[in-house]
Amino acid sequence: MMHAFDEAARNGSSSECTSQQSESVRRVEALLVSEKGCEKTDESVAIEVHADFVVNDVWWASTALTPIDLADCAYGALFSAGSIVTPEEVVALEVAHHDKGVAVKVRLNEEATARHMRAMEQGTQSSKPPCAAMGETEAGPFKPEAIWRMSRSLLSKQGMHRATGATHAAVFADREGQPLIMREDVGRHNAVDKLIGALLRAGVDTGEGFVYLSSRCALELVTKCAHAGVRVVATVSAPTTAVLDFAAEHDVTLCAFARDGRFTIYAHPERIAL
Repeated sequence: MMHAFDEAARNGSSSECTSQQSESVRRVEALLVSEKGCEKTDESVAIEVHADFVVNDVWWASTALTPIDLADCAYGALFSAGSIVTPEEVVALEVAHHDKGVAVKVRLNEEATARHMRAMEQGTQSSKPPCAAMGETEAGPFKPEAIWRMSRSLLSKQGMHRATGATHAAVFADREGQPLIMREDVGRHNAVDKLIGALLRAGVDTGEGFVYLSSRCALELVTKCAHAGVRVVATVSAPTTAVLDFAAEHDVTLCAFARDGRFTIYAHPERIAL
């Protein structure tokens, strides 16, 4: 279990952090037009590329994403799809960069391959039960201050968003609201896949904390979190009725509008110490 949020430790050395930033942000020249006139400016823009995910030499999925934390993204997407249950079921992973984007090539063991084939035949299911292996612990209600603390500290942790204003964040925080693992991406679904992949690979018990999302409270995102054993999900923005129904049915405590020292609980308030 990770006990402190450390961007350098998360990615390796500080030089590796600089390398990741260079892979995710590009400096460009632009023109700033205002009531005062027009002037040249130097802007940071989030890099977005096309990515193909290939499983056992067969194309599986494509998306547009920020080209960092690609292994986490593959693990998280495969886990959310029901293809893998443990990280050990991925026996090989290769990232190949090319002119048109990137290819993430994954090879699964025999058991996961059979599960992957079944998952492909059945398609995406929005009602998968939680994975007990990831959410083993539930040690009583969370204090509201934990969610407020996480919401207040988010922007300072979002290096790419501060630089570009273009990325979403998905964060796993502990019971005190301290961020432990965060992933950013231009796509909110990719950010969640990357977070879940990182949690899976680190062996984190997701029942010991909560997920905080900087995006709208979308059904697909909450579904992914629930499948990963996360029992409390907090988001910056609003839910829809589909999300409320899912959270109520699948025992997820749903906190939306979690910002500015407040949040609204829409389902299972018993996990928040009121």
